[in-house]
Order: sequence, then structure tokens, then C-alpha cells
Amino acid sequence: MSHTLRDGIALAALAIAALGYDLRPRRDRVRQEAASPETGNVILVVSDGLRWQEVFRGADSLLVFGDPDAMGGAAADTRRRFWRATVAERRKALMPFVWGAMARDGQLFGNRDLGSGMRVTNGMNFSYPGYNEMLVGYPDARINRNDYGPNPNVTVFEWLNRREAFRGQVGVIGAWDTFADIFHRRRSGLTVHASREEPLDARAHAAAMRLLKEQRPRALFVAYVETDDWAHQGRYDRTLNAAHTVDTYLAALWAAVQSHPQYRGKTTLIFTADHGRGATARDWKDHGPAIRGADETWVAMMGPGMQAHGEMRNTTIVTEAQIAATVAAAVGLDYRREVPAASQAIHAAVRR
Repeated sequence: MSHTLRDGIALAALAIAALGYDLRPRRDRVRQEAASPETGNVILVVSDGLRWQEVFRGADSLLVFGDPDAMGGAAADTRRRFWRATVAERRKALMPFVWGAMARDGQLFGNRDLGSGMRVTNGMNFSYPGYNEMLVGYPDARINRNDYGPNPNVTVFEWLNRREAFRGQVGVIGAWDTFADIFHRRRSGLTVHASREEPLDARAHAAAMRLLKEQRPRALFVAYVETDDWAHQGRYDRTLNAAHTVDTYLAALWAAVQSHPQYRGKTTLIFTADHGRGATARDWKDHGPAIRGADETWVAMMGPGMQAHGEMRNTTIVTEAQIAATVAAAVGLDYRREVPAASQAIHAAVRR
């Protein structure tokens, strides 16, 4: 049985088990209703440190055919799985859900080859400052290390949880203890599952699926971290494997929510990264203020009422700080009305 067929069967079974509803294929496309604070749901998924190069170009020839240590003795298998003759084939082999459903029904920003850029603005280009910018809507110069401690800023998820329509229906899951501080678990009162227990991403994903089944949150944050971990260890083969696995997790989350009437046609999926990393064979493992390209990131989105533009071309540069307002806009709310310091939502993603 092929990897693709096996993954498809497993994802369908996982979705059905997760929410307890049959997932019946339909040829006709269901007309999605516009979200409102009463009906809308949003899921924000982060693949930590995943480069735009892999998302939009697929496997990098500099690394797949370069330093054998980066391939960990698995060069032949990695090339068989992820190397293809063209960019379009390579990126779809790596992330079939992103380049299937999301590219068909949504919007993708950050392909610099097409004049579409996205960047972080905090100047630090590593995780805590990136997550703060993404979730609060603006950078904070005080947050300059990953062990900063509890976040003095209110994230958009805490902001949602303070609203009557969302109270107790907001969940946070990530395979990193620091998420408890980023979301200020004590102050926010959010349900936060933050743990570095192995296997990291598999445990985080299982927790996300379980939360969807048992608590049915209306706003959910999920972070997968192995794309960053394996890159730091210089294992490009495992970085590609981790990115491919995140894509299967996205497909499972989407299949699960589309199988339940609370979510079906009423849920927006946003997929992004907290920072970029180096672009050369020498520095692709690293990121930070001194690494060129580490501020370059991307975002993919789809949901009800969102126009299906696919890959965006020749756009103005969007920023990580726009994610917070875009999360709120996905459920019909104006974040900047109450948080004027935040950046505006990404316009193309906002319902008309």
C-alpha cells in the first residue's frame, strides 16, 4: 500500500473517530455561510520555524543533494519521497493538503518567487517574540528571550475568551512548555496543553483531536515544533518528514471539523510559522537577528466566505503582526477596535 493511500485511510478514520460523525464524500460543493461571533470558529496552526522555501518550493536541492550529514544516511529514501522534477510537483509531494485543499479553496502569502512577501517585525526572529507578535498583533521589545516568563500582553485568544460567546471555548495546544507563559495561563484562564513530552508533535496532535471531540472549542491554537527541532539538529531529512507529517495533521483537523455540524462550513483554518531561518546550505539550520532571511515567513488560510485566490502574486508585504486581527476577523470580530496598537487583518482574507 502506498504512503499516500495509507495516510488517506488513516486520516479519514481519525476524523470520524474524533468527532463521531460520518464523513460522507460529496461532489457538490457546500455553500459556506459567512461566520459571525455567534457561529464562527477558527483554528490557528503553527509549524515552528518552517521555511517559506519548503512550503512554496518543496525539498531544497542544496540540501537534498548536498551535505550527506544533513540527510542522516537516508538520502535515497528522502529523494524518493520528496524530490520531483518541478517545483509544483515537489511542494505537493511534501505538503499535499496545503497544495490541494488550501491552494484550491484559500489564500497563500509568502512566495517571494511570485512577489508575495510576509515577514516578522520584532527583529528577534525566534520563537517567543514571534509568537507574541503573531498572537498579540504587535512586537514587544521587552520580549527578547524564550525564557522571558509570563507574557504581559493579552493574546487574541485570551481576548476571545473574555467575550461571552467564546468564554470557556478557547483551547491552546503546543509541544513546548513556554506556551504556558506566552498565553499567560494563570491570568488568561485558557485551557493550555503545553508539554515537551515525546513524541512531541504526535502528542500535541492527539491532544488537539481529543479537545475537538470532548470540548468542541470555537477557537483553537495548535503548534507543532519538530520542524524547528530537527532543523536545529541539522537533519534535513527529518525536517522534511516533520513538515510532511504536519500537513497530514492539518488534513486530519480539517476533515474532523468538516464532519461536525458545529464546524462544517463555519470554520477558518490559518496555517503559518513563527519565524524563518537561513537560506543557504551553511545557515539553514539557524535563525535569529543575525541570520539573513530569518524574518521571512508565510501564511495559508481558508474558510467560509474567503475568496479562493490561491497563491497570491505581487502583493504588498504582509506581517506576522496581522495574524491576530485576522484570527478575530475569521469569527466576525474587529480586534483593532479594542486593540488599536495591533496591525490590521490581512485584507484579502477578510470577508466582504
